[in-house]
Amino acid sequence: MPDVTEVSDGYVPPPHSGLNPFETVDPNVFAKLPQGCIFTAIKPHGSSFWTQTAHLETVLGDGTPKSFFLKVALDEQGRRMMHGEFESMSALYSIVPDFVPKPHAYGSYQSMEAVHFFLCDFHDMTDELPDLESFCANVARLHLNSVSPNNKYGFPITTYMGPLPQDNTWCDTWEEFFKQGMTRMLDLERNVQGPSSELEQLTDKLYENVIPRLLRPLTILKSIKPVLIHGDLWYGNCCTDNSSGKPIVFDACAFWAHNEYEIGTWRALRYRFGKSYIKTYQKHFPVSAPEEDHDDRNALYSIRFDLHSSAAYSSSKRFRREYATVLLLILKLIVSSSVMETMKILIAKYPDGYEGWAKENQILA
Repeated sequence: MPDVTEVSDGYVPPPHSGLNPFETVDPNVFAKLPQGCIFTAIKPHGSSFWTQTAHLETVLGDGTPKSFFLKVALDEQGRRMMHGEFESMSALYSIVPDFVPKPHAYGSYQSMEAVHFFLCDFHDMTDELPDLESFCANVARLHLNSVSPNNKYGFPITTYMGPLPQDNTWCDTWEEFFKQGMTRMLDLERNVQGPSSELEQLTDKLYENVIPRLLRPLTILKSIKPVLIHGDLWYGNCCTDNSSGKPIVFDACAFWAHNEYEIGTWRALRYRFGKSYIKTYQKHFPVSAPEEDHDDRNALYSIRFDLHSSAAYSSSKRFRREYATVLLLILKLIVSSSVMETMKILIAKYPDGYEGWAKENQILA
């Protein structure tokens, strides 16, 4: 696994304390393993800010070695996190089973009632970015092959992006769903970093002008449909499988969304993907109409990921004002270095909001 502190601005979570959840395999975990298998070893594996993870080794009934990946988290929030990840990974696996580890179960320890787990197949992975073409093709395949169960945006349960709960309440339009998600993330960020009068003023204009202007045309033009997304697709949540040489993704916090939201996190340089991955993805899943709004939609989507970072990495003040550089190609020479700077640029560009776009394009109310 890559060094995840690269994207946390030096944030270091409190050390884990208490009983060791990997001293042996818990009976409730063992009960979820294939019938007839023999447990042989368990050892910590990988790194995580919010959970503890382990490599669980077994031998199946036919003598074949089989490894599993075990993740645990604490208390009620931990139970919800593990449930959300299981449902997310199960949804992804149902569409692209060769692109995600097979999920097996989630539950609670018998020996430690405050410990909750998620169990899936183990994959030996490299730390390198996945192959550009293959990775982008698979992300697009996930999006193109998914069909929302109710043609709405959302998810049946709360999923967690790191330690933060997402508001996945079903909505009829993407504009409505994105706004409710931004409201949740802004509230969480404010609770951690404290109030900011400047941010509050910008947020009002973001809600009033920018979000309607950039997202309502997608509905008016009927250019999008809900697709299943991973939800947190940065380089720390994808690798290359050493055995198959194919890309694989994990740690999903899924919901049904506009497909372009998935690549909002690729904009920031700290996430390593950048323009080449965005353009390659677009070869497989073309830009939504109105195409001329794409880059600004991407900037808008990136704001939410940066607000998440500001809320999740509580010791850092960088993400509110100094998240990784965002180059707005439409504005050519303007470079944004913060959530608020990106907001300012979008607000200044769309002073008339959706109404201005509707008037310009002769869209009747």
